[in-house]
Amino acid sequence: MEPVTPVRKDAFLERLEMVKQLAASDFETYAVVKDRNSGQHYLHYAFRHINLSEGGRRDEYDHFLPLSSDDVLGILFGEQPYRFPDHWRTPYLRSGNDNRLMPFDPRENHDLDEDARTEQEVFAKLLAYKEAWQKSDDPETLTRRLLGEIDRLLKKEE
Repeated sequence: MEPVTPVRKDAFLERLEMVKQLAASDFETYAVVKDRNSGQHYLHYAFRHINLSEGGRRDEYDHFLPLSSDDVLGILFGEQPYRFPDHWRTPYLRSGNDNRLMPFDPRENHDLDEDARTEQEVFAKLLAYKEAWQKSDDPETLTRRLLGEIDRLLKKEE
């Protein structure tokens, strides 16, 4: 697969040919498309939004997920789920209100559960430290111990 890099939306759309439309409704469409120049297949997700605060202006957003050959076959034969955002776990292109398709890496947002657990552990340690520090005869040793525990928690995350 090609790396996901920024591209002009109009130029990119001109190179695409429809392979198969997968689903369509009033507000969203899914299709497998192919870049004529590179041969790269994409899962195209188009989302239409009615912006009521702008007088009912209709905005359309496009997302293009690069697909491997196995992914193309799995999706075309109905054996692989493809719905956005649940099954979009690798970098893809997405549009805004201008003529650009920009890379987006969803992996940055999917591993937050472990971060949240670590955050809660650090917070609990800080609360215990605050209480112990007020009663401590040796706050310096207590502080070193806390910082060591926090370091171990953060290294466990890596």
